[in-house]
Amino acid sequence: MSMKLAACSLLLPLVLAALLHPADVVAVGDGTPDRGGGGFSLRLVPSHGWNRSIHVDDDGFVHLNEHPTTALRPPMHTQIGGKYSVVTTVGTGAGRRTYVLALDMTSSELWMQCKPVQKPFAQQPPPFERAKSPSFRHVPGNSRLCLPPAHGHRPTVQDPCKFRSFGLNGTDARGVLSNETLAFAAAGQEAEVAGVVIGCTHSSDGFNFNSHGVLAGVLGLGRQAPSLIWTLGQHRHVAVQVHRFSYCLPSHGSPDHHTFLRFGDDIPHTQHMVSTKILYTSFTTSRDFSAYFVSLTGVSVGGRQLDLEHIGELFKRHIHGGRWTGGCAFDAGTAAMVMVAPAYEKLKDAVLEHLKPLGVPTVSRVEYHLCFRTTSQLWQHLPTVTLQFAEPEARLVLPPQRLFVAVGHDICLAVVRSNDITIIGAMQQVDKRFVYDVRDGRIYFAPENGCHADAGHQI
Repeated sequence: MSMKLAACSLLLPLVLAALLHPADVVAVGDGTPDRGGGGFSLRLVPSHGWNRSIHVDDDGFVHLNEHPTTALRPPMHTQIGGKYSVVTTVGTGAGRRTYVLALDMTSSELWMQCKPVQKPFAQQPPPFERAKSPSFRHVPGNSRLCLPPAHGHRPTVQDPCKFRSFGLNGTDARGVLSNETLAFAAAGQEAEVAGVVIGCTHSSDGFNFNSHGVLAGVLGLGRQAPSLIWTLGQHRHVAVQVHRFSYCLPSHGSPDHHTFLRFGDDIPHTQHMVSTKILYTSFTTSRDFSAYFVSLTGVSVGGRQLDLEHIGELFKRHIHGGRWTGGCAFDAGTAAMVMVAPAYEKLKDAVLEHLKPLGVPTVSRVEYHLCFRTTSQLWQHLPTVTLQFAEPEARLVLPPQRLFVAVGHDICLAVVRSNDITIIGAMQQVDKRFVYDVRDGRIYFAPENGCHADAGHQI
């Protein structure tokens, strides 16, 4: 999906990606099949050596040390970008290796570096060697998943099935699609899926900063082919087809806790949850609609509705300059909220108006658009923001801890201004259970304080 944030908006997400979430986490495959045969879980755990310049006070706010070097360039060897990542074992036989892949819910490609690599980025372990894995197979060159050939050439089965994947952070990965066996494992047990479509990347741009010397690529969990959830939903190699996944992101900052990315029947009941419709489900092949788009119909700050003209169009996908753009989507792989510029400016003005009676001075910081000098009164009067979806009962209430971050003696609005898209990121989803039903086209959510159904200590 070729959505990219404007260059002027990239600095803040890079800072947020590394700093905003108190526990940088990696999903380790628990891999235990549900006894009913319809589900399994991937364990989400904080990575070792998380950045100690970040802490969460009893007030629930994320606090960052003020040192500018830490704020802009945190130690890369102690973080994996502040994003959620999945550990999976790829291949069989002598080619079997375990890799860490960044989670991305806005794209549907699972791609990773494969030898030979023309433009490599650092990762651990070294890139996948397909020649050593007996389960590796090329996707036929005439598959509908392949990029259209150039110059009107009619593809054949023997042709390479080329792909190209764009990320919201500017990543551009190119290579050839293949089929391979993936295993999600922990505690000596595995859930293995054969024939998963992976992109063997031989050249990429823009991922070097995001890999931090560890990540091997991206696990796209979008709703379209050939993502993992799509594969599980139609795959002949799994006992029961899987159409749902779920997670709850805990707010604690302790590095010895974990949570789970759950699939299939290994998901809590949704009767007590509210839900909103996933839009554009009739677009089954266009990669411009792989993300989980929803109908955002209103935004309120401190109980006051923002006056957003043409709000129905503001958060809707549309064609501009010959390409699809816009929309509002959920993505746990994006660190913090991204908001289209006209709505962001209204949000910023509403926050200023809400805090105006306090007379708190604003502070200019390069990496944030709106900051205030911290006072005891300010902490008590930061506004709650409510996101209203098309269904009257479907509201996502965001307390101040989900929208503001403390930086030294200042407190800043942790929302990224975008030229084209709105994303409800991981920071806004904390302490809430989310269930994505891809087949029925619904996203369910409800508060789950501390994510007690999932959270626990590492074994």
